[in-house]
Amino acid sequence: MADNTDIKLRRAQIYSVFVRNHTKKGTLKALEDDLQRIKELGTDYIWLLPIYPIGKKDRKGKLGSPYSIKDYRSIDPKTGSWDDFVHFSKKVHDMGMKLMIDIVYNHTSRDSVLLKEHPGWFLRDSMGNLMNKNPDWTDVAELDYSHKDLWKYQIETLKKYADLVDGFRCDVAPQVPLDFWKEARKEVAKVNPDMVWLAETSGGGILST
Repeated sequence: MADNTDIKLRRAQIYSVFVRNHTKKGTLKALEDDLQRIKELGTDYIWLLPIYPIGKKDRKGKLGSPYSIKDYRSIDPKTGSWDDFVHFSKKVHDMGMKLMIDIVYNHTSRDSVLLKEHPGWFLRDSMGNLMNKNPDWTDVAELDYSHKDLWKYQIETLKKYADLVDGFRCDVAPQVPLDFWKEARKEVAKVNPDMVWLAETSGGGILST
């Protein structure tokens, strides 16, 4: 836990939702109809697994992994629109709950917006080919955080969501430099000083604010 974590967060109940599989329609709008039931379970935070567009290049399976993200700044059209996400956020908050979303900053899909627009921001071998630290993750391209312009882009994205959500669940957080997370927390606090950060780690989750 971070030094300034509110220990009351230890009692928070988080309800994880994979929007694509949660309802027959698999949309944010359809999920709204289940919010009352979720609330009655004693839920404090609804954590949405990635809701971004999924890459098609080297996709695993017919539908692909939601952790192979094509565009951090968009909503998967099969899940809904940006307006649907804004409406969902308002609905969650109106019902007295909070919203957390997945942040997947170690990698993107192999046909992502970032790979197309900023190919130099990715890990590569001596021949210039994409290189993964995680060889089994063949559907993704891993980012290289030695590029400070990448930091700026990623933090701007977090600030875009910080007006709508109350928490970030950070996928494979240790594979992204700690100094990046520290800078991100500082900058996001300017938008939402009460943001909760939940890190996935090999040694167990870290819940911090």
